[in-house]
Parts: sequence; structure tokens; C-alpha cells
Amino acid sequence: MAVYERTYRGYVGPTTDPRTRSLVLARYAFEDIFASRLFLGFFLLCFVWPLACAVVIYLKYNVDALTILDLSAIDLIPIDATFFRLGVVRPQSLSAFLLIMLVGPALISPDLRNNAMPLYLSRPLNRTDYVLGKFVVVASLALAVTVAPALILFALQSYLGGGEWFAENYRIAPAMVVSFAVWTLVLSAFALAVSAWVKWKPWARILFLGLIFTSSAVGQIFKLIYGSWWGSLLVLNDSAFRVWDQLFGVESGVDMPATAAWLSLGFFGGLSLLLLYRKIRAYEVVT
Repeated sequence: MAVYERTYRGYVGPTTDPRTRSLVLARYAFEDIFASRLFLGFFLLCFVWPLACAVVIYLKYNVDALTILDLSAIDLIPIDATFFRLGVVRPQSLSAFLLIMLVGPALISPDLRNNAMPLYLSRPLNRTDYVLGKFVVVASLALAVTVAPALILFALQSYLGGGEWFAENYRIAPAMVVSFAVWTLVLSAFALAVSAWVKWKPWARILFLGLIFTSSAVGQIFKLIYGSWWGSLLVLNDSAFRVWDQLFGVESGVDMPATAAWLSLGFFGGLSLLLLYRKIRAYEVVT
């Protein structure tokens, strides 16, 4: 409108709570993600293994079903910390990895490719709000296929196993929650950092996989040549497995100190966040 008409008035309607403004970005991102039937199918597929674990737990305490189905071998499977660590945490961590690989690298790259960042940051959103809104999308999807089914399985086993089993194994639940949370936070931060630095989604996904496998290969070669656990610092799986084993209180097959594993994951996630914040800005200086 023409300035001389002086008819402009500022917006005086209701506004979104500043504490939840980042969730607006997450809401629209969820709509785009679940609009894909292919992704929806994969998301549902992530719950197949926990469902199979639930069947195993149920059959173990159902003598009639074991007799009818002639599945006496299931009765020999101990439902303990090893079952949840190897049978639940590790398989579902792979599902979370694949899900983050599909979603994370595609969240920020379109905004940067289309020069939409000035439009976002000119609203009542800062860089933290923007990153948090994107982070919520990746983390919530990953936690939905990890923490939620894991706790349901633990609750089912506690109900069927009784109070005695729960008293002996109550630490399994927090161990699983922390294990999945650490895995999700590190991978989500890395995926968003890759998405911010690579503006094309296919290349971002390729780089996401390439960097992880390359660092793992270099770490394994270092271990073979020098026979030292220092190479495990570059292997994301080794650090994660060592942390999980410590949380479950079992002897680890990864020959590295737990403190070093925690520091490795912290450095990996912290560096990813640093690179992410370095790229998220309202303008870009081109020299």
C-alpha cells in the first residue's frame, strides 16, 4: 500500500507462545514427511521387530500356547538385561539410524537451497528456535521407534514376570531410555549438520552414510595396524556399544574405556551442533 495513505496497522491478533514457536516448524515438517506413503510404510515396518519380541515374551509365560505350537525352545530364552540389550536396543538402534538417514538430511537443505533462511529468521524465530524445530522432528521420530516400544516391552515383561523379576531388573528401563537418547541425539545432530552444509537431499544422505562408514573404516584399520583401542574413537558403533554396555552393567566386548566412549560421542555430537549453528544464519557472505 502507498505510504501516504497511512492505513497500515500492526498485527494485534493472538500470537504463538514463544516457548512453542519452534513446534510450528515441526508440525509442517511432519505433514510433509507423512505425506509420503513410502516413508509411512517404512515407519510402520520399524515396529515389526518389537512386535516379534512381544510375542516371544507372551509365549514364554503362556504354557498352553507353547504346548499347542510346540515351541519349547522359546521357554529356554531368558528375558533379562541381555535380551533387552541385544534383542531390543541394538536392532531398534539400526531402525533409528535408517530413519534418521531418511529424514534428517532432507530437513534443512531445501531451506538453504531456496534461500528461505532470511524469511524464517525475519519472523519471531532465532537460530535456536529454528534448529530446535528441525531437531524435534528427527528426534521424536527416532524415539518413537525406540523408546516407546522398548518401554512397552519392559512393562509387558514386568507384568508377566511379576514383582520379583521387576525388582531384579528395574534398571533395564532407564538403561534403554538413556541408550536410545544418546544414540538419537548424536545422530540427529550429525544429520542436521550434513543437511545444512549439503544443499541437495540425495547428496546429503550419501554424505551422511559416507562419513560414518569412512570414519569407521579408518578406525578399524588403525586398530588392526597398531592394536590399540584408540581407533574405536572413530567408530561410532564401538563408542555407542561401549556406552550401552556400561549402562546395562555388563562386561563389554569393545576394548575401550567407557569414559573415552562418552567423550567420543560428546565430541561427535558437539562438533555437529557447532557446524550446524555455523551454517544457520539470516544471510551468507559470498567472497
